[in-house]
Amino acid sequence: MSRFHTLTVTNVQKTIRDAVVLTLSPEDGAFEKFDFIQGQYLTFRREFDGQELRRSYSICAGKDDGILQVGIKRVDGGTFSTWANENLKVGDKLEAMPPSGSFHTPLHEVEAKSYLGFAGGSGITPVLSILKTVLTREPNSQFALVYANRGVSSIMFREELEDLKNLYLGRLT
Repeated sequence: MSRFHTLTVTNVQKTIRDAVVLTLSPEDGAFEKFDFIQGQYLTFRREFDGQELRRSYSICAGKDDGILQVGIKRVDGGTFSTWANENLKVGDKLEAMPPSGSFHTPLHEVEAKSYLGFAGGSGITPVLSILKTVLTREPNSQFALVYANRGVSSIMFREELEDLKNLYLGRLT
């Protein structure tokens, strides 16, 4: 049975009107348990009105960012996502299972591959983790991203993606 661990919220960043990025730090020596593979997710649990609710959110940090982050977009009627967007603050504690999921590809420093990623809305979070990790760990590879949104104001990580495009000019389109 999977074990939950306590994570401390070390930063809360509003990315768009209805989404936050949480930076988290494992407690009680659980750092190695939260060493993730790009594209994985965390499952959180919390009680609301006496009932346990579990929700999974993708890690959006790259392997070499040195942090653990998830992006949470508020869903209409979503208990956990609304609570996270409206109530979470630095110093709060969350319970989470170690990273899970197999939405990734092995990376090799000497490879020169061409990657193509598709994402829509908040689905950018695991793709962003993969994209950032590919660009840092495979310096000869290129990444093309197709990212759809309802409008410019709803683009999660817009500034970060623009910064990455400028940083990896010719490698990220």
